[in-house]
Amino acid sequence: MKTFSKLISTIINPLIVAPFSFAVMIYLDRSLGNQHALFLTSLLFTNLLPLITIFYFIRSGKISSFDAPIKEQRIQLLAIASIFYAIGFLILSYLEGPPIVRGLMFCYAVNTAIVWRITIFWKISIHMIGLGGPIVALWLSGFEYPLAMGLALILVATSRLFLKAHTISQVIAGTFLAMGLAYFELTYLFL
Repeated sequence: MKTFSKLISTIINPLIVAPFSFAVMIYLDRSLGNQHALFLTSLLFTNLLPLITIFYFIRSGKISSFDAPIKEQRIQLLAIASIFYAIGFLILSYLEGPPIVRGLMFCYAVNTAIVWRITIFWKISIHMIGLGGPIVALWLSGFEYPLAMGLALILVATSRLFLKAHTISQVIAGTFLAMGLAYFELTYLFL
């Protein structure tokens, strides 16, 4: 069960969920003429730059592993990630990306800044935050698959609990914070 939980936590990881979500929203919208530029921008700022930063932090000893399991190790990473997402949002806006695509990047920037502040005091599930927001964005984009989305949430939540990476309250807080903030930000600011 531990191997399965690690596999789920690796596959349904914020660094994989983000580019996947952007790819779905960008490439299934056939009306977009600049799909590749939009996707490459989202890939760079939600996956490649954060990954490079994580590997740099591991090599320099600032974090002990890819998951940064210790709360204090996450603080600087979250602040840097929030800056990456904010720059990504500005570039997507310059490229005139669709509101839902710009909105999701905005959610990543703002919500990661909020999580950064929370993490100073309390460890919250970044896996659940990284899944909850994109699920809301995909749903609002018309990709309404409640069983698949619910199953993904349950699998990630139980894997994080089984691995003892989080408590139930940290998993629940991450899920509801991400989904609530994303719904508010997307519907009131972008759609």
